[in-house]
Amino acid sequence: MASGSRGACVSGYVVIQRNPHSGTHRRSHVLLDLIAGLKKAGLKPRLFSNRSRLDEFVLRHQPAGDLVAMVAAGGDGTVDDLLNRHPELPLAILPLGTENLLARYLGFRLDGIWLAKIIAQGHVREMDLARANGRLFCTVASAGFDASIVHDVHSRRSGHANRWSYFFSFLRHLVSYRFPGMNVVVHSSRGVEKHSATQLFVSNVPRYAMQLPVGRGGDEADGLLEVELISISHIGALLWVLGWMFLGKPSGVRLQATELMITSSQDAAVLFEVDGDPSGETPMHLTISPRGLKLIDTRSAQSSKSAAAIPSDSSAAEPTAPAGKLPEIASLPVSGN
Repeated sequence: MASGSRGACVSGYVVIQRNPHSGTHRRSHVLLDLIAGLKKAGLKPRLFSNRSRLDEFVLRHQPAGDLVAMVAAGGDGTVDDLLNRHPELPLAILPLGTENLLARYLGFRLDGIWLAKIIAQGHVREMDLARANGRLFCTVASAGFDASIVHDVHSRRSGHANRWSYFFSFLRHLVSYRFPGMNVVVHSSRGVEKHSATQLFVSNVPRYAMQLPVGRGGDEADGLLEVELISISHIGALLWVLGWMFLGKPSGVRLQATELMITSSQDAAVLFEVDGDPSGETPMHLTISPRGLKLIDTRSAQSSKSAAAIPSDSSAAEPTAPAGKLPEIASLPVSGN
């Protein structure tokens, strides 16, 4: 992964996008710590729950170079939403979601004071971004069984989805899923190859939900997508494959690509997800944007023993400030709350 630095001393605005469905009302103290820490460092935090207001603020201040970073206060879906709107700004993550795959991989912690210090240091790193039918994503896209579960959970949810939501959908799918086939055209340094599969993973980091290993763990700034193609036709084979994957063993065809075209080989379309959110169905076109994502660099603080663990499920958060819409923040000079 490439890295760079804007210098040890920075000043300007830090825009924070919070996701009300990612448990921020139960962890309002973390956001308050972040805001206080940014102000102490001489930065100007602006908190938004309204996406349009954040976009207007960025458009107003970006031409003057007043924006230091943006913070996604939520899970992987919040990260994707923010980077799709403003991919040009350095991104930091306050991990408040269910899985927090990218935050966990990059070393972002559930610690507002720590995050404020990291942002104030001004070090930036880069990693690849991928596109699925034009939509940017940075961790994992998939088609097949797990993507169908993601679609099912999101169609039923009325608020925050936790691991129990996914578990019950998994049980339903064990009975109902039929494994529709896909045709996959792969572009790589070896030319163009054609494959078939019923399950597909495309990753830029080597971990998926529940810490499931995917791909070969390649360099996240090498301009290549890690692809895993699996061909199974029944639930028994699926459970066998999942077991092998958790052991880190290859479960199908693994390759690297710069571009993929995925179509259904049957009448039924195959559902797709990116970074844990529904993303339509086949046909799907995936491409890579080398080093397209700027990130606040956490590596200088990785050895600190004061790290706050990132919970893997926001429903298990410790009791914090009273539930609500961050009432304490109303007294601070923030925006869009």
